[in-house]
Amino acid sequence: MAMKTIRVSEEIHRKLSHLGLKSETYNDIIARLIDAYESMYFDEFTDEEADYYNERIRRFENGDYKGTRKVDLNALKQKQNL
Repeated sequence: MAMKTIRVSEEIHRKLSHLGLKSETYNDIIARLIDAYESMYFDEFTDEEADYYNERIRRFENGDYKGTRKVDLNALKQKQNL
């Protein structure tokens, strides 16, 4: 396997060291963190979840807003800037 060198700050190096097990290389630690990130944000929906969201989208597209809440976009932007 080809290897690449990456530059990280001392702070990131320290954090990676604390996240790793004694037997892990930095490559292992980073791979584990990427896997955790992907499983959190990219895993597919279960069939039940997909059915639920597809039904909610269908209702919304047909003007049925029951169960939805109005969001103030300015308040949301202010909250994100905190």
